[in-house]
Amino acid sequence: MTDPAELFNAALTAIEAGDEATASDRLRQVIARNPADTEAVALLCELYLDHERPEAAEEVLKTVAAAVPGEPTYLVRRAELRLAAGDPRGAAVLLTAALKLQPGHWEALYLLGDAFCDVAAFPEAARAYRLSLESNPFSHEAWYNLGVALAEAGDDDGAAEAWEAYLRVRRDAPDRAEVEAEITRLRAASGGAPG
Repeated sequence: MTDPAELFNAALTAIEAGDEATASDRLRQVIARNPADTEAVALLCELYLDHERPEAAEEVLKTVAAAVPGEPTYLVRRAELRLAAGDPRGAAVLLTAALKLQPGHWEALYLLGDAFCDVAAFPEAARAYRLSLESNPFSHEAWYNLGVALAEAGDDDGAAEAWEAYLRVRRDAPDRAEVEAEITRLRAASGGAPG
């Protein structure tokens, strides 16, 4: 079996059968032939993460990032793993490298905001979230996290505005009542009118 499509399909079949070893082997063969196959890379990383093997996922991403140095996606995925592992500074290094390859990469900026929040650098986090929203104004996560960063930075009006935007973008927000209550509290505390 040498056709990448056959190998990929064999990996899917192995995943359905619960055979991680075969699935991993087939996906690694696909990636060896084409490190830019983002679908195979994503599936292999997901497989490893599902089996609580983040170090294996990181190794795959590190290898393909070296093989395809102009592709920021792999750096962003590695940064996501670094954040999950509690390493915001390591994530920031990877995200900065991704942004050098693709300035304005919305997800890299969003995750950079998360990294700044993790080290309580809330004004920097707010700047990163705002830049992310310039590229993807429909990211409800970015609007919500912008509100958190602004509230932590002491900008109650800005936080209220960000959370109002969050509720506009995510009309079905499961936390709508809590967010509306927080907006009302922030508006009252700052002497502003309800949005």
